[in-house]
Amino acid sequence: MTEGSRRPDRREDLLAAAGRRFVAVGIRKTTMEDIAREAKAGKATLYRHFRNKDAVIDDLLEREGERFTRALEQGAAGRETASDRIEGAFLAGVRFFVDHPILTKGRDEEPGILLPRITAGGGPLVRRGLALFTELIAEGVASGELRRVDPPVAAEVVVRLILSYFAFPPMQLRVDDPEEAAAFARALVAGALRA
Repeated sequence: MTEGSRRPDRREDLLAAAGRRFVAVGIRKTTMEDIAREAKAGKATLYRHFRNKDAVIDDLLEREGERFTRALEQGAAGRETASDRIEGAFLAGVRFFVDHPILTKGRDEEPGILLPRITAGGGPLVRRGLALFTELIAEGVASGELRRVDPPVAAEVVVRLILSYFAFPPMQLRVDDPEEAAAFARALVAGALRA
């Protein structure tokens, strides 16, 4: 099979297999051979797509960044006001992180592998979150519904808050309680931005 005739979804199959292995045994213990076996692929096929396990991890996080964007967009969709859209996207972002099997496994068992890739230098999840919240906040500022804030700076605060609920166990606020999380998002996240 030539480079151009490879199945377009093969890369996704390999990433999905890697994700399953990372959840089952951890990132550190997973080998490239394990990923190939899980994907029912030859090692040569895996190495054609990824030069090593670090490349698999980075591409997996890039894919999850795309999913994160979709989750935020769905959280904001159908909401009337800018603050409601920010609230919905914030709640979707927290849920995405705290319910994500690969990310939570990495956080809990191998934080030195995933957390720096998520947080340091604006990894794909952070970059995408910043972009979406900057857009939502800029729209609200332009319409006069939100206070005159610098949208990228305000977006950074919101994304940092989402990451804090992922990286550190909640102390007072129970983000697993939908009503409590929504009240917090309404009052202190979206509410803090209202004009």
